Amino acid sequence: MQTPINVGDTLPEERTPAQENATTTEATSVQQEQGTPIAATSDVAAALAPLAEEIVEGEVTAILEPEQQPAQKQRPYYLIVVVTIGGCLLFTLVSLLLPLLTPTATVTILPVEKTISILTAIQVQGRALPSLTLLESRTVSATGKRHQDATQAHGTITFYNGLVSWQTIAAGTPLTGHDGVQIITDQAASIPAASNTTPPTFGQVTVQAHAVQPGAGGNIPPYDIDGSCCAASILVKNTTAFTGGQDTREYTVVTGGDMINAATSLKTSLLLSEQGALNAQLTEGEALITPSCQQTTTANHRIGEEAKAVTITISEACTGIAYHAHDLHLLATRMIPQQPARTSYTVFGEVTASVIHATITDQAHGIATLTVKLDATYIYQLSPGEKQQLVKLIAGKTKQQALAALLTFPGIAGAHIAMNGGNQTLPQDPGAIRIIILYRAL
Repeated sequence: MQTPINVGDTLPEERTPAQENATTTEATSVQQEQGTPIAATSDVAAALAPLAEEIVEGEVTAILEPEQQPAQKQRPYYLIVVVTIGGCLLFTLVSLLLPLLTPTATVTILPVEKTISILTAIQVQGRALPSLTLLESRTVSATGKRHQDATQAHGTITFYNGLVSWQTIAAGTPLTGHDGVQIITDQAASIPAASNTTPPTFGQVTVQAHAVQPGAGGNIPPYDIDGSCCAASILVKNTTAFTGGQDTREYTVVTGGDMINAATSLKTSLLLSEQGALNAQLTEGEALITPSCQQTTTANHRIGEEAKAVTITISEACTGIAYHAHDLHLLATRMIPQQPARTSYTVFGEVTASVIHATITDQAHGIATLTVKLDATYIYQLSPGEKQQLVKLIAGKTKQQALAALLTFPGIAGAHIAMNGGNQTLPQDPGAIRIIILYRAL
């Protein structure tokens, strides 16, 4: 379709055939210079030729440019990302705040525990071990401290009378020995008269005396005093040595603590030696019953006796019994019911068996009778139904009312209630109340 031309429009300049040929030749030359094949140019022209409309001389054809479509606006995808992140943050915030805003309660219950002990006799496979005698000694220093003041020496003085009449020497009469030590008599000496014999026999009497100065110097030897004294025909002698005179000194004595400390360390050492020697006689699967031992303790010094050290000797003769520990454990477990009939209690932890006494009752068949103390701990077991009952019981009550109600339950020894948000009243909804059972560690 041809578009009419208005009068004011500028008409295109008409070109002659010669000019057209020149244009074509010029275009061909340019294409050759640019390296564009002529055949390709002809093909393009041929492809476009049907699209060209025949121009009639005297008509003017106007070529209109196609209208440009407005560019589409790009969608704001970043808004979707922002909205998604905001939604996630809002969901997280609601998830965190909802439990805080919703009233909940956690009830921690400590169930009742009961410990039972049974003393019983159990027969197991066992055998008597050969007796064992051990002997050990230990020397420890004496720790008792003593102070000794100087002491006076004591002895006896004999007076001899050569007159035929009695003579008396007063108490406190001083005498001096050959070494210059002074002695004083402790009592008066009444000396009998001499006998009228040929030669005459002197009358004599012996009295107690002591050294004037305290100390070891007063321990005079015999006849250190030997001569006349005091009156006519009187002789005096010490026929025996004076003793007991001691200088001032510090010394040690044996105490009861010294004995106990030495004996205690010895007993500990002996016990380890006994256990090792008896355990060496056990076979696989056997255990040792605490051996029965007889002790004998001796010491080379008595308590309070002066000594720098004391030696304690302990002799122990022991006998042991070996038994099959697995058999004892099985029998002990069977004797303690795991859950007594018609009760809600169940055994908590392991049953312990302590051997109190053991004897070999059948040596030929290797049977040992053990007196055993069995200990077991039972704990109240709350059933699911009881837990639901407790939750319904305390729902909607105050904290104090709920604790009081819980402690009236026969299987509860203690309880603690924790609520969020500082609430003092438990939720009405039983589903918002959680019960935790707390067991003590064994």
